[in-house]
Order: sequence, then C-alpha cells, then structure tokens
Amino acid sequence: MSLKVSQLIVLGVFGFGLILAGGSSRFDASQIAVLRPLAAVLLIPAIWFLGRDDLRRAPVVLVLLGLWLVWMVVQLIPLPTDIWHQLPGREAIRDLDVMAGLDEVSRPISFTPFRGWNSVFSMIVPLCALLIALASKLSSRQLLLLVAAFGVLDAALGLLQVLGGAHSPLYFYAITNRGFPVGIFANENHSALLSAMTLVIIARLGLSAATAMDARWVRLAYVPAFILVLLAVLISGSRAGLVFALIALGAGGTMAWLERLGQARQSGRQALASDGGVNRWLPAFALAVMFGLIMAFLVLERTPAFEDLFARSSFEDLRWSIWPFLKGMMQTHWLLGTGFGSFDRVYQIYEPTDLLMRAYLNQAHNDWAQVVIEGGLPAVMIAFAAIIWLAGSIRSIWSRKKAAAIFWFAILAILGAASLVDYPLRTPIFQSLALWLVIVLADEKNG
Repeated sequence: MSLKVSQLIVLGVFGFGLILAGGSSRFDASQIAVLRPLAAVLLIPAIWFLGRDDLRRAPVVLVLLGLWLVWMVVQLIPLPTDIWHQLPGREAIRDLDVMAGLDEVSRPISFTPFRGWNSVFSMIVPLCALLIALASKLSSRQLLLLVAAFGVLDAALGLLQVLGGAHSPLYFYAITNRGFPVGIFANENHSALLSAMTLVIIARLGLSAATAMDARWVRLAYVPAFILVLLAVLISGSRAGLVFALIALGAGGTMAWLERLGQARQSGRQALASDGGVNRWLPAFALAVMFGLIMAFLVLERTPAFEDLFARSSFEDLRWSIWPFLKGMMQTHWLLGTGFGSFDRVYQIYEPTDLLMRAYLNQAHNDWAQVVIEGGLPAVMIAFAAIIWLAGSIRSIWSRKKAAAIFWFAILAILGAASLVDYPLRTPIFQSLALWLVIVLADEKNG
C-alpha cells in the first residue's frame, strides 16, 4: 500500500468518526467515548506521516493551539490556599470551606477541575484533525472540497430527517432538535451555520472550477449541491442560519462579480463579448433561479426561520435576558477565568431566581463572552493574537486576489457572528473544519 493511500485512509477513518460522533458540544455526550479514543489512535499514524515541510505549512496555528492547551493545563494546577483565597469570585467557596473545615485545601484556578480535564482531553480531536490534514498533504482545493462535502452531507441528512419526522432514526443524538434539520449535529443552529459556510465554499469552488481543471462530474455537481444546501437552510428553524445564508449569497455574488471583472481585464472587452452568450448569462440565470426558489418558500410559508425572525419571541430571547449576568461574570473573572468547561456550574452562582427553569443553560450562547469567563486574560490574548493573524492574512490576500479575500472575510464574519449568539466552535466537527480552513488560509497567504 502506497504512502499516499495510507494517509488518505487515516483521513477517511477520522472523517467518518467525526461525522458520526462529533456533532455535540456536551461534555457528557456518549459519542465522545468513541471519538476521542479513535482520535488518539489515529494520532499515531498522523505523527508518523508528518514531515518538517508539513509543519511549516501552518506554524502559527500550531503555536497558538499549543499555547491554548498549555493555559488549559495551567488552570488545573493546585495553588497555595492563601493565593487561591485571594482570587476574585471565590468568596462563597472560601466561606463554605471554612464552615466545613476545608480552608487549608489546595485548589486550582478552575472551579470544576473534572470539567477542566475533560476540556483538555477534548483537544485531542482538533489536534488530530490538524495533524492528519497536514500529514495527508492535501492541497488547499482538496481541503475546501472536503469541508464542502461535510456541508453537503449535513444538508442531505437534515432534509431526510425532516421527511422522516421527529421520530426519524437518522437523529444521532439523544438531546437534539427533533423535527428540524440538524444533520450531523445535535443543534439545528450549528447545522444551519455549516450550510451557510458551505454556500460560500461551493460558490468559490464553482467560480474557480475552470482554472482549477476540476473533473467534469465535479463541475456538474456544484449547482445541485448549492441548491441542496440552500434548501436545507430554508427549511431550518434557525433565524441566525437564515441571516448567515443571505450573507453567504451576497458574498457569492460579490465574488462572481470580481471574478468577472478580472476576466474582463485579462481578456479584454472584445474577447469577453465573444464568450458565446451562455457562460456570460449563466451566473445571472443561476441567481434568478435561487431568488425564485427563496421567494417561493417565503410565499408558501415553508421558511420557519424567516417567520420566527419577526415573531415576538425573537425579542424575548433568553440570550438577551442573561447578558447582564454574563457581563457581571466577565467583570469578576476576566483575569484568570473560572476554568474551561465550568460555565454552567459557575453560572448557577449568578443565576437570578426569575430566570430559573426546568431546562438549564449549558453554554453562554455567546462564545466570545464565555472565552473571557472561562479562560480569562490569557485566553483572550491568545484569541486576539489569532484574530490579528487572520486579519493580516486576509489583508495580504486582498492585495493579490480580491475575490479570495471576500471569501475569507465572509467565512470569518459568519463564524465570528455565529459565536456571538451560539457556540459552534465547541463541537468537534466545527473545531476540525475550522482548522482545515485555517490551513487553506495559511496556504493562500503564503502563496
């Protein structure tokens, strides 16, 4: 068996495991008992196949990921009692320790060490995804095709779930949004977000298909794949997903316009005018078909997300109700954080009685705020360094390929905005796909 085939088998096994078990952010999802050991085993061939040139492909990503992991471990190191008692937000626990005669017990920064270790071990999946992608030596375009394949599969499965009803056996998780297209995720918002990102990726792949010399069947698959993913977004109940899909359509249209301008400058007006007519009008025809499809779904009231967008419940969303308490948690724990994975436990200290309910808040539904709460200043600094690198990369690409820069801006804007109202990057699937996209970004910046 050749080296390349062996590497692709490792990637395929990892991808299959990710699809079946990587769609939930819950620390107690039973699927992680399979996914993490699988990732640990696959790390062995991934490291074996890695070369120095592979590591040079994305050094900044490796450094930032390593720093993030180091800080997660540091939060779990027991501190001297006197130092721990001086940390902000520990007063209630300190008083309970005194009452129970445990005031000399050493504790780490993390409020919930067990959850902290769980978060540390969860990093094995994105680390495996990064090293496998580097070791497989896939090109940037192949990685984009791989991410798009995840999105198309997610959309197709979501449509089948809706057809099968709330009791469809195609739902992978016990705690999920039954009756809605969640695809390979447990959360319909995460599925809709992936669909929106996939729309942008397919648009870019389709626009560059001719120059990339894609196989004919691949070129023919772009349009139906795009429509399939768009359908999944339209029938989704995710308001944010619908908004992100509209942004994706706008980004796709902008990329097409910029690509057309570039072709016009290279070939001249006369060559463009003699394009045969079909290729010239194909983007406009495709845009008209998509617009007609969207309007048909709106008129026939088959877009629950659009209807919910203007419903009264949209303004009574729990996310807005808890913001003052998230703000208070950030103000208290901004320096060192409460420990990764500790949010839901620490939130119970701040939770007001008028928001008590049978269901509990397992995440902040604002990942930017949750990073501050759980990770403190060190995590914020690492995240800020990542943002600076991403922004610098896009700026570098803009000077050479404006359509490509629009693509990356759309991808990062959608993912960043989604993290304001949700927590997609806490699922193993999104962690892995995001790292694969970052590798592509690094390639394009350096190329």
